[in-house]
Amino acid sequence: MKNNIYIFDVDGTLTPFRSAMTDKFLEFFDKWSKENTFYLVSGSDLEKMSEQVPQHILDRADGLFCCSGNHYFKDGKEVYYNEYKPADDLLQFLQETLLNSQYEVRAGNHIEDRGSMLNFSVVGRECSEQERKDYFKYDLEYNERETIANLLMEHWPELEAALGGQISIDITPKGLDKSQALQHIMKEQPNKQYFFVGDRTIPGGNDYPLAKLMEETDDCSAFQTGDPADKLGYLQTIKILNGIGESNEN
Repeated sequence: MKNNIYIFDVDGTLTPFRSAMTDKFLEFFDKWSKENTFYLVSGSDLEKMSEQVPQHILDRADGLFCCSGNHYFKDGKEVYYNEYKPADDLLQFLQETLLNSQYEVRAGNHIEDRGSMLNFSVVGRECSEQERKDYFKYDLEYNERETIANLLMEHWPELEAALGGQISIDITPKGLDKSQALQHIMKEQPNKQYFFVGDRTIPGGNDYPLAKLMEETDDCSAFQTGDPADKLGYLQTIKILNGIGESNEN
């Protein structure tokens, strides 16, 4: 199976949303990761990734793509960093959107500048687990995030806005999304079979650009694990990996 290269989203794919990898999953993934070559591609920065994935697993990865692929680390060293400075009118739009939202809870940290991308959340990234669940339920009914994302791309066509996790929107310059990770991985690991697993691989999700490119590229496959509404959806990642392993043995 060393001829396979695996690429994983983190939040909702290897971990519960904004939580650490569970003991049950870690027991599986610790053994699996010793025998396979893999990369992580997250919308979060390295600090947040480190809060969710144990350090020895991060050290075992062949590369860590943070901030939707805009900040890349390999062997503990920075390889590249795409700096992005949001325009004042964009920040003003997000502030007005926050003020005008009909959703009443404001938990703090609503516009997070990660240096190479923006993350926007009406309820705020400092929300409790219950506040996260409540907002996600609201968003499923009213599609607030999708509406905001579409407005962003209508007014700023040079940007991409994609739903991330359960409460936020990832905002990046067009083309500087998770899909950029694939070209780097294929250069580092040429002539292999490549597999991507994410929980937001449908259109509008922040895993979609990479999943779409994978499906359009030879020797590449993408898999949707769970559903953003399923807090245990990440456990389907085990079934996906076991299924790939079984198919390679036949």
